[in-house]
Amino acid sequence: MNLDQVFLAMLTALQKASRKVFEISKRSFTIEIKEDQSPVTEADFASNQIIKNELKCFPIAWLSEEDSDSLSRLEEEYVFVVDPLDGTEDFVKRDGSYGINLALVKDHRVIIGMVACPERNLLCYARENQGTILRYGDGREERIHVSTRKDHLRAFVSKTHFDQREEEALNRHKDLIEEVIPLGACNKALELARGNGEICLRYTDKTKEWDVCAPDLIVREAGGIFVDTLGKPFVYNRKDVYNRNGYFMANCVENERIFL
Repeated sequence: MNLDQVFLAMLTALQKASRKVFEISKRSFTIEIKEDQSPVTEADFASNQIIKNELKCFPIAWLSEEDSDSLSRLEEEYVFVVDPLDGTEDFVKRDGSYGINLALVKDHRVIIGMVACPERNLLCYARENQGTILRYGDGREERIHVSTRKDHLRAFVSKTHFDQREEEALNRHKDLIEEVIPLGACNKALELARGNGEICLRYTDKTKEWDVCAPDLIVREAGGIFVDTLGKPFVYNRKDVYNRNGYFMANCVENERIFL
């Protein structure tokens, strides 16, 4: 497998999908309600199809929020893990706090992770052991790193799904928390990796692999930590795609005290 070729194709796919999603966001669009009562829009489907078309030349298994799951992927060494529109509720509200997640998993660990934030024309990518890069809309790139704060912490919380357990955890440590910042989807991971916040705690058991796979590598390659709420690292390409123990990301291991 030529991973350089795969990486470049992923980058192209994400850029094209990001432009399409942004275009759709500026006009009226169709909205459907799925069986779990969550919304799905034409932007979800369009993004998914663009990414699939760009990557179909590679003999790599596929796991996406908007496609039927084939458990044959469990036997494969490589799998693409895709959330073609991360934060659909934010997209529907037109609050700009949504994104796109694209990752490549090898032997149950993420080795390439990419997130795009179409409203801000930003794209962030990481390759295993190569750091995290932020790409601006004009093509400029910079290596980014998490902050060094261990107090006066800035905590990211979900714009639409902040729950009582998370609020209680932050309140228990309000002497350490300087600011609580509501932000949607993969934007939280990107901003933490940029050093614009230090912690994000999600106790929910409703997120799935595609919600955390790319953000996981983005944060860790920027020097941070990304674990579940038991303090365990994530394993990907699982039979059960739900993140049963939520997730926690932080700039440093010392800040795990927020939930442990």
